[in-house]
Amino acid sequence: MKNQFLKIEERARRAFEEYPFIHAFLAGIGVVLFWRGVWEIADINNLDPVVSIILGVLILGGIGLFIQTFIGNTLIIKKIKHEVEMEKENKKEVKQFENEIIKEEITLNHLFTQINELKEKVDHIEEHLK
Repeated sequence: MKNQFLKIEERARRAFEEYPFIHAFLAGIGVVLFWRGVWEIADINNLDPVVSIILGVLILGGIGLFIQTFIGNTLIIKKIKHEVEMEKENKKEVKQFENEIIKEEITLNHLFTQINELKEKVDHIEEHLK
């Protein structure tokens, strides 16, 4: 039974690879309907909100998802922020490097011009010395 469910799920995942929007849309509907059902069951059984929180923490902790869900997301967000900062720093460094290259090109062009002028002067002096 377990393997059959996994096969069906894998087939569906492959089928939706070409249609990610439809896949996300249907996933959203599925999540909302699932939580609606859980909410309704809790309401039917007059489950107190404090008891809901305690049960939720115990269930998530028991299956190893409490920390992953709440702290994991925070870590992911921090990592993304760090990557964005690093990208900004890299862009600054690239811009500085580009500016240095431009300055060096200007310097090289200036030196090239001076060398050509000196060469012309030397050629002119050599002509007069002949």
